[in-house]
Amino acid sequence: MKPKKCKNCGEKFEPLRSLQQTCGFGCAIALSKKLKQKEESKKWQAEKKAMKEKLKTLSDYEKEAKTIFQKWVRQRDAELPCISCGAVTDRNDAGHYFDAGMYSGLIFHEWNVNKQCSNYCNRLNHGNKANYRIGLVKKIGEENVLWLESNKDRLRSYKFTKSELEEIKNKYKKLLK
Repeated sequence: MKPKKCKNCGEKFEPLRSLQQTCGFGCAIALSKKLKQKEESKKWQAEKKAMKEKLKTLSDYEKEAKTIFQKWVRQRDAELPCISCGAVTDRNDAGHYFDAGMYSGLIFHEWNVNKQCSNYCNRLNHGNKANYRIGLVKKIGEENVLWLESNKDRLRSYKFTKSELEEIKNKYKKLLK
């Protein structure tokens, strides 16, 4: 048989059996301890992940869904300019026509969230609402903008359930792929 490299110490050795992985008993014992420790570590990581999942609050689920959804909006609008000012920049946000904090029912509405330049329109100009509306009418049409405006109060304080948030997260995760 040709020489092999020991899986534990890395030294070359001449194996006595075809499935031999280590150069001797000491390395075999050390390798089995490493493998057992690695397996226990994987079990602990899985257990820890399950415990973290149990401890998640509704706001944690909402944060995860928001992150995925906003990533999707940026990808969807990647080739489009800023909805408010028409500028093309490398730093963009997923800006809301109706503020996400005040209109929780519209946080994940695709018409309400569009690509906006980070610094000028979304942050410094507080969303640049007048120009946002003009851009939104061009993008989705007057009828759809009027629908958003007429339903904003009805959807103002909507509370998403855990299953709804997971569904939203999974939907946009698939769309990102």
